[in-house]
Amino acid sequence: MTFLVLPDRALPPAPADGVGAKEIRHHSGRPWLVGDWHGDDAVVAAHGPNRLVLLGAALVTPAELARRLRAVRSTADLDPLLGSIAGSFHALASIDGLVRVQGTLSTARQVCHAVVDGVTLASDRPDLLADLVGAQVDEEQLALELLAPFGPPWPLGERTTWRGVRVPRTGECLEIDRDGACRARRWWTPPDPVLPLGDGAAVRDALVDAVAARTGGGGTVSADLSGGLDSTTLCFLAARGPADLVTVHYEALGRFSDDREQAARAAAALGDAHHVVVPAGRAPDWFAPLERVRHDRGGPLVFARGRATNEHLAGLVAALGSRRHLQGIGGDELFHAGTMALHALARQRPVAAARHARAMRAHRRWSLATTARVLAFGQSYPRWLAGRADRLGRAPTAFGAPAWEVEPLLPPWIGRDAAATVRRALREAAASGPEPLSPIPAQHEMLRITAVNGRAVRRNSGIASASGVTFEAPFTDDRVLEAVLSLRFADRIDHHRFKPVLGTAVRHLVPADVLRRETKNDASAELYAGLRGRRGELLALFEDSRLAARGLIDPAPLRRVLLGAHADARPLMPFDPTLACELWLRALDSAAFTAREAR
Repeated sequence: MTFLVLPDRALPPAPADGVGAKEIRHHSGRPWLVGDWHGDDAVVAAHGPNRLVLLGAALVTPAELARRLRAVRSTADLDPLLGSIAGSFHALASIDGLVRVQGTLSTARQVCHAVVDGVTLASDRPDLLADLVGAQVDEEQLALELLAPFGPPWPLGERTTWRGVRVPRTGECLEIDRDGACRARRWWTPPDPVLPLGDGAAVRDALVDAVAARTGGGGTVSADLSGGLDSTTLCFLAARGPADLVTVHYEALGRFSDDREQAARAAAALGDAHHVVVPAGRAPDWFAPLERVRHDRGGPLVFARGRATNEHLAGLVAALGSRRHLQGIGGDELFHAGTMALHALARQRPVAAARHARAMRAHRRWSLATTARVLAFGQSYPRWLAGRADRLGRAPTAFGAPAWEVEPLLPPWIGRDAAATVRRALREAAASGPEPLSPIPAQHEMLRITAVNGRAVRRNSGIASASGVTFEAPFTDDRVLEAVLSLRFADRIDHHRFKPVLGTAVRHLVPADVLRRETKNDASAELYAGLRGRRGELLALFEDSRLAARGLIDPAPLRRVLLGAHADARPLMPFDPTLACELWLRALDSAAFTAREAR
């Protein structure tokens, strides 16, 4: 899918050339939306001078959308309408020539914008806009993208790696007037965490609707069946719909993984679904041949080590007739209550928090001082962010230490000037006094990591699009995220149950023996096997490093890490963002781009 949004004014035809053959016009007759998308991915409605298009997976019919559009008089009137539709989609509106564009909270569907010849254009693809404006790589942002494990913290993570190409922040939509001027307007704020879980109806309904948005059109839909609780839940929800279900299980390399047994048990209960098992060693390994996989020019790929595997998966399900593939990405972050959930509970129900603190202290072997720090954490977000700038280059804080989000770490091979750039950027961001995504650290953390997952889905879908497949992650949908954010923390924490919110929500939809699973396997075997098999290729890749040519990394310490023996995966953790940035720069290597950068 690709689209370009144009304001309601006379424009030269050049910006829309080559974007796609499909076009929808403003009420005035001028081009508004041009691009390339599958007909099943578009819900189009019109009423009088108003137009509304949902591109993606939306649980609403064109007739229902048109009926609700009748009450709309302004772009702001769309807030409650769009905030009630399940699924994951870009929402594009022309309200008597005034344009509104928005993506999803997770950024699985993201919008970006740039000024071209004095007017604002919007798109789902930053590289498309970068080509239109002749944008160069933003090297400061690229240096920030080297931070492990998930790139720069809020708000620096909500920037593109192209100069002059911008994105609205979480909860904002983009509005473009008839002259082509734009503004970002906040339309969404996180709900207060006050609702009881009860029987899980709110979360259950949100999940059922999220999956129905993908399966409601029939045809064939595929889904991961890893054996984990999240992906297995999605399979059982998908099996309830009208679409034919294909499940895919990649056997793990580890000898001690029980994923295969769990997946087989679930498959036996899924009825008529078609099950595909890819034997261990038959799929591309991690860090697989780097020159024979698809590159995405949109930006660095989260979890780049698995690029070839995702391409293999897309080709596999496409051959079986699937255009949409469901993945359980995001479930861990929604349903596994961490340190900051305990911190939040202490403010809602101190007595209950004390009880849970004793259990968490025993489980994590915390000292009394650590437990007290978690419960008493009160740093403002700007102060916390400034502290991260001061700590860059030092050893990471202890696991479970209180924080607004995952601590960003400098890779040991980052260049000296690049490290200084990153510190300065974090300090400047902190000095600007940014408001967190929520005043409650646990809620901010959930929104932030959901955006990381959404970015992974978006980038992987860019790779899968070559096979005509979109990766879908219902756990990152707006309505699902809202349902979980609304829950009081007392119901999110249960040290005697694995993912209590999810288990309660789907207990009548997923077999009890599936819900009883309390284990989660890691992928360390895949990591070590991939590194052993591809070490030579990785070393050769960084012998001619594009990052090193820009002064962003020093290949020597990176080479030592790749050649070293490691008792655990922690020394390798910073490598993934570096690999992603290196491969992204190589994806830009074309004669046209090189010529433009040289100007």
